[in-house]
Amino acid sequence: MMISIVVPAYNEARRLLPSLEQIFAFMNGRDADYEVIVVDDGSTDATEEMVRHRCAESPRLRIESYPVNRGKGHAVRHGAERARGDVILFTDADLSTPIAELPRLLTAIERGADGAIGTRAHPQSDVQVPQPFYRDRAGKLFNVVVRLLLLPRLRDTQCGFKLFRRVTVAPLFREMREEQFAFDVELLYLADRAGLRIAEVPVIWINSPDSRVSVHQGLAAFLHLLRIWWRHRRRGKD
Repeated sequence: MMISIVVPAYNEARRLLPSLEQIFAFMNGRDADYEVIVVDDGSTDATEEMVRHRCAESPRLRIESYPVNRGKGHAVRHGAERARGDVILFTDADLSTPIAELPRLLTAIERGADGAIGTRAHPQSDVQVPQPFYRDRAGKLFNVVVRLLLLPRLRDTQCGFKLFRRVTVAPLFREMREEQFAFDVELLYLADRAGLRIAEVPVIWINSPDSRVSVHQGLAAFLHLLRIWWRHRRRGKD
């Protein structure tokens, strides 16, 4: 089974390289068939240059880039559409969920799930470094609204560690419209509506002190969530 690892990156020159080295060390240690796709989402720092330099040293690494910042959802979709693997992992550039948690998600796929998502809200998850209080409260409120409006069975849609079978997720990306931080919600809603089996998997999670999610982006995510709900509510009436 070939694994494609998609890493969206926006101005990640400082912390991306150590994450890539962790991915290479872990995957090479498992003798895995894999590729790593970094999607440079219109960075204005040295992200693209740094990754291209690393690509020259590793045939398993490639970069996709475009000049204008489009959003995390766009970057993930861009990478997934160009992935060659049988399964596709989306992971954040800071590896808040360590790459060593991948086997847990693979096990769920091997047992028949179409997708497996890391879930911080699982009783067996190990949140070693929590988010600041205000972000933790906002995140829990966001999940409550998600469950009320769209996905009553999922406890955490925003953990950035998700694995899907490529053949099942490709049609979802073609239908998805959300390009910002709430893209996970639309992707999982489309998966649920299609009758796909999504497994919630406990993971280790370590908050990065350099998180790029601002208060403004957090507030915007709520508006984007309402936009997703309204868009699909209207479609349901058509």
